[in-house]
Parts: sequence; structure tokens; C-alpha cells
Amino acid sequence: MRQTPSELITKVKEKHSLYTYKSESLEKLQASQLELQEKLKCYQDDLEAANNMIFACKLLLEKLVNTNKVNLENFLTFALKKIFTDRNYSIKLNLKEDSKRPGLELVLVENDIEQPLSDSVGGGILSTLGLLLQIYYIEAFNLSRIMFIDEGLKDISKADPNNLSKDYLSGVLDFLKWLSEKKDYTFVIVTHDQDVISKSDIVYRVSNGEVFKQVERKLNADEQ
Repeated sequence: MRQTPSELITKVKEKHSLYTYKSESLEKLQASQLELQEKLKCYQDDLEAANNMIFACKLLLEKLVNTNKVNLENFLTFALKKIFTDRNYSIKLNLKEDSKRPGLELVLVENDIEQPLSDSVGGGILSTLGLLLQIYYIEAFNLSRIMFIDEGLKDISKADPNNLSKDYLSGVLDFLKWLSEKKDYTFVIVTHDQDVISKSDIVYRVSNGEVFKQVERKLNADEQ
């Protein structure tokens, strides 16, 4: 059936309206696409900036960790050489980064031979290192230099009549004295050990719940 001119005009108008609608929709889609591309570019820029920041922080953290690692190794090695004068001890720290709980592993080195730290090493080295790590913590975080030691020296070896160089307890006490003189530390030691008491500047005794000041003594030139 032939269409009348009026019907043809109506169809043309409908097609024109559809074309206009689709053109406007396409323009909106293109505009949305441009907007999304701009947002994507912003996100990519932000991601790149964040990755650069993470990388910079990682480098800084590694530097700080390595610096503190070296400082701790040097401090522990310095202290052990002053205390264990008959041994050639040094400390090596291994970073445990592959574990779920990153940490540090202390390794004892003597004459380039590494050995795990355990009670079998002897001399009370575990107690000594525990004490030294607490001191380093105070130094690292600039805390108050008053330290309480409750029977923390009892496992450290005393003088051997056959080898006076193995008097590690005296070595520890001398090192604590050095810290008190050079770095203004105060050590409050709870002890029953007469060797510790004899090297103290001030002694208090506890009896029946009461505290008595017993001795206040100054080191003479021979003891310093």
C-alpha cells in the first residue's frame, strides 16, 4: 500500500527524532567516556604518587632499620668486649623479614664462628644480653635513665679461683658503673649477692617490712 505524503512526513519526523535521540545519547556517552578517562588519569596519577611515596618510605625504613641494626650490633659488641674480657665476642643481628612477625635474631660470633645463643654458651650471657637490650631500649627512646634490676644478675658467672678473667659479674657491674659515670644512669638493684652489694655506692636493707640505709661509699682511685 502506498503511503500518503502525510504518513511519509510523519515517518521522516520519527526517524529524525530517533536519530536526534541517539545522537544526543552518543554525545552523552562520549562525554561520560571523556570524564571517566580524566578520572582514570587522576587515579593513575594518584596511584603513581602513592607508589612513589611507598617506595620512598620503604627506602627510608630500610635505612632506619639498617642504621639501628648497626647501632645495636655495635653497642652489644662493645659491651660484651668490656664484660667478657677473656673472649672475643661480637653480636650479629639477622633481620627476619620472611616471617609473619618480622623480628631480629641475635647471633653470637667468636673468632668469626657463629653460634646460636643459648644457656649452653655459659657465663650468663643470656642474662647479660637481656640487661644490655633493656639499656639500649632506654638509649634508643631517650627514656629516664633510672633502671630497676630485680635479681637480674644472679645467673652471671662470678670469679673462678683458677681463672680470675672469668669474673663476668664484676665485668657487668663495672660496665653499669661506667654507664652511671659517663651517661648519668642510676641502677637500683634488688639482690642477696654480697659481691653486688660490695660494689654498690649506696646500700639499703629491707628487714621486717622496713627499709634501712646501711652504707654510702665512694669509690677510691684504685676502684675507678
